Amino acid sequence: MWDELNVEYEHAYRNNPFKQDCVEKAIALLKPGSRVLDVGCGTGVPVAQMLADSGMDVHGTDVAPQMISHAKASVKGTFEVGNMVDHQPQGTFDAIFIIFSQLGLGYSEFHAAVYRLAKTLQPGGLLVIGQAPAEQVVSAQDDAWDETHSYVEGYNLPFWGQPFPTLMFSRAGQKAFLQSMGFEVVYDEVNTFQPDNTNCGPEDQQYTIARRNSEDPVKQPVPTPKLKA
Repeated sequence: MWDELNVEYEHAYRNNPFKQDCVEKAIALLKPGSRVLDVGCGTGVPVAQMLADSGMDVHGTDVAPQMISHAKASVKGTFEVGNMVDHQPQGTFDAIFIIFSQLGLGYSEFHAAVYRLAKTLQPGGLLVIGQAPAEQVVSAQDDAWDETHSYVEGYNLPFWGQPFPTLMFSRAGQKAFLQSMGFEVVYDEVNTFQPDNTNCGPEDQQYTIARRNSEDPVKQPVPTPKLKA
């Protein structure tokens, strides 16, 4: 799907002021030359491009080969095909960006991936997440919620005019997930964005920045995934 959308997806989402504000905030918290990882970087626009233009050492991964080819051609950095479910990055990072690249995952996959990635953050490093806050589309009475009322998974959220099984935290659940690892939430905003494409309706979006302030080991996030029967 992502290879089919490719640059069309970039054009629809690149001029998102709320995403740009979040990335600019993260840049302001980082030193020039910081080593950063953009997970699910797509074509590299706008996130990786903004980071590279600010002097960061950018590394990006995405499951779509055509998007990676586009990123390599247009953005300064190192880009490779990879799935966040099993990608093991090399070295450590000053920031990791996961901007709407987790939507199609199950909670257990996301839980394991974030824990694995977060352990590569330097003390003082940032974890930046963009997601669709669940309570904006899922009623409090819906049985799709997990037992802690933190997230829903596999929920059919409209994307490009079609239902797309999506993992979504509540706004409070996303913040609590990050805080449970021992991180401090330093930025959290929710706004509504209209992609520049007639296939797409308005989208409620949450952007959160959490900082690893301690040298203590990163804690496993909660809630703990349920064991499969």
